Amino acid sequence: MLVLTRRIDESIAIGDNIQITVLAVEGERVKLGISAPRDVVILRQEIYQAVKEQSKIQEHLAQEPESKGIEDLRKFLAEEVIEEDSTDSAEKKE
Repeated sequence: MLVLTRRIDESIAIGDNIQITVLAVEGERVKLGISAPRDVVILRQEIYQAVKEQSKIQEHLAQEPESKGIEDLRKFLAEEVIEEDSTDSAEKKE
């Protein structure tokens, strides 16, 4: 990992067409501006991980659309809905 120190309005160049600029520092948060071509996908790490996990699930479903794991998931979700409905009913009575 390359570690660099930058101040507000200073930038980092990645290749010829990506530039990252420090826009502000507010406490423990740093605001970055990223200039890149439209065909470059830029995601926050947590979103990137969620997309990867979703892709794995989609691939699995495409290969085995009626696997046991899917049936277990359906049962679990059905139980969650039933529990939420009973909780909502109890709250309405109060």
